[in-house]
Amino acid sequence: MASLDQQKTTYSDTTPQKRIVSDVISMISPRDTPFIAWGGLNNESKFKLVNWPGTAYEVLEDVLDPIDGLSLNGSILSTVVTITVDDASDFKIGQVLLIDAEFVVVSALALGTNVLTVYSRTYGGTQATHADNAVISIVGMARLEGMESDTGPVQDITNVTFNTQIFQGEVKVARTANQINQYGIAQEFDYQAAKQVPHLMRLMERSFIRGIAATGSATTPRSFAGFHTLINVAGGNTISAGGAVVQADFEDALEAAYNDGGMPTMALVSPANMQVIKNFYDSASFLRVEREDTVVGMTIQRVSTPFGDVDLVIDRHMPDTFIDILDERHVGAITFYPFTQEPLAKTGDYERGEVVGEFGLVVRHAKEAHAAIVAIS
Repeated sequence: MASLDQQKTTYSDTTPQKRIVSDVISMISPRDTPFIAWGGLNNESKFKLVNWPGTAYEVLEDVLDPIDGLSLNGSILSTVVTITVDDASDFKIGQVLLIDAEFVVVSALALGTNVLTVYSRTYGGTQATHADNAVISIVGMARLEGMESDTGPVQDITNVTFNTQIFQGEVKVARTANQINQYGIAQEFDYQAAKQVPHLMRLMERSFIRGIAATGSATTPRSFAGFHTLINVAGGNTISAGGAVVQADFEDALEAAYNDGGMPTMALVSPANMQVIKNFYDSASFLRVEREDTVVGMTIQRVSTPFGDVDLVIDRHMPDTFIDILDERHVGAITFYPFTQEPLAKTGDYERGEVVGEFGLVVRHAKEAHAAIVAIS
């Protein structure tokens, strides 16, 4: 017989114990979608889309007459008054041209042969010879008094077509599993359906970055092109880093977009590139901060440059190989059909449904308004 004062231990190999289980399920997988959070999914009014919704939609783009990016087509001597260019329709009588360091004024043009005639090669006292592909800039206009009016360059309005894209996930749960009491789950079907939305949002975020355009057919899915894809395909403002991104790369990209009329306001960067940018701006020569004895280090959320203030946004879905810099006036997601949970027909002992939504992306002036830093390693 055991003694009355014998101690009862709390440990036993054989004594059964009730499980102590958390009644909540913790999810660590990242579910943030920074581009979507930044611009939202309902930008139809921003782009003034009429007759919406539809699976294909167009935006209209226009530009002013060119004044830079022009060039000679063939070398010229200092004495000739006829100049061959790539496209005479880019010019107008009376325009003052700067070829290298020489000024000339257009007196006539022949569209069929792309030949300009100038009043004099001594205009401004800057007569010179010029090599093939010499750069031409239009720097002003000087018309003869009393001359007849004439037409000049005409820029056509262009339309750019985009497509919507369907995102879908199915949920299928046995009836028994849906009835069983579980820790952290009120009902299995609803729990699995709720998981679909953040997962599909992640796929949408990645599509917005580098999706590929396809008009779609009965045998080919319809899809939209991501903004990085469009910036690169357009051959616009891309700066090649050829290594780790440096401050000059970042600001050169902003300058390129600014020179084309863009006003970039947000840079999407991977965590690794965010650290690189933070390091080259984390200097006493750039920053003035108040001292706080219990905090060390800093986080950069916005960079102020001569070409505008740009928000730095970390996006886990951005590759380390490029950075996209966007003008918020000309980019945004749109919703054809919001994510909706709906039941599906079943033929067995289970619950079945799907989460489905259809969305699109608009990127206006992909070549001019936005920029990208590429070839980062």
